[in-house]
Amino acid sequence: MGLSILGFVSVPPALLPFLLIAGLISAFAAVTMFIYGFVPEEVDEEDIYGYRLTKRKRLIEENALYALVLPMVKMFAHHFRSLPDKFLGIDVAESRAKIRDRLVRSGYMGALTPNEFWGMCCVSGFGIFVAIMFMTYLLQDLPNIPISIVFGVAGCSLPYVKLDSAITERLIEIDRRLPYAIDLLVLSMRAGLDFMTALDRVVANGLEQNPDDPMVQELGVVLQEMRVGTARADALINLCERVHSDYLKSMVGSILQSEKRGTPLATVLEVQIGTIRNKRTQKIEKAASEAAVKILGPLMFIFGAVLVIVIGAMMLKMQSDGF
Repeated sequence: MGLSILGFVSVPPALLPFLLIAGLISAFAAVTMFIYGFVPEEVDEEDIYGYRLTKRKRLIEENALYALVLPMVKMFAHHFRSLPDKFLGIDVAESRAKIRDRLVRSGYMGALTPNEFWGMCCVSGFGIFVAIMFMTYLLQDLPNIPISIVFGVAGCSLPYVKLDSAITERLIEIDRRLPYAIDLLVLSMRAGLDFMTALDRVVANGLEQNPDDPMVQELGVVLQEMRVGTARADALINLCERVHSDYLKSMVGSILQSEKRGTPLATVLEVQIGTIRNKRTQKIEKAASEAAVKILGPLMFIFGAVLVIVIGAMMLKMQSDGF
């Protein structure tokens, strides 16, 4: 017996999953072709330039999924861009500014703008909605639309989770790379270079070795601000506002104090490097000592599971022997 479609086509039940897959692929291809063909060029945001533009080009070349999804993200971003500053009681301008600040702190995750980030949330939710629809059909022979909607709405928050993770990982990498970068800066200053020239040397060498190094990127921003006339103290304060690192704040505070007191900057930086390394060592030792205590919980569950298996096997053996 087959399933009648449109009243005159009989389809065997075994072919229904393949037809569903073919239908989903065709719908996705149609949406993709529509986006590529009809999305206007002005969906590109104005603030895509510099490192963000370079990163986007590299992601498009290296990540086929990113290149495929980006036009759909731009389509949603085009509509978010036209929202007024106040919409349904929500301060859109403030929310956009907060997302922009978090994207900067994450190292421009995905080379996205705030509007494109919201577009990525929509694409993520839509993708999970379709995936759950397909999975529930395979399990129940019927798509579960309410569950798919719930998971789709929850999927809209995945980019926010990824953004928080990217900010944390970047902060950890900055703290890890900070002593090495300051070491190079001190060596250059000891060789007779002034602060700005030494910073230029460190940034240039760092970009050649690893253009994605977050510490080099932040020092590069400081260098650019100083070149356009920003005072060194203001550029360093801006650095602390962008990067919420306690080590960096301590170092910048010592630099500002050295300017007021006339202490040689290289000497101050050397002292700060030693202090930062000592703090990192103490932090690692504390984490290592806490790990032994935290692992006791999982070990107790594992021990309990092993005990249940052993005792259960013994009881089954005794029951089979007639005890």
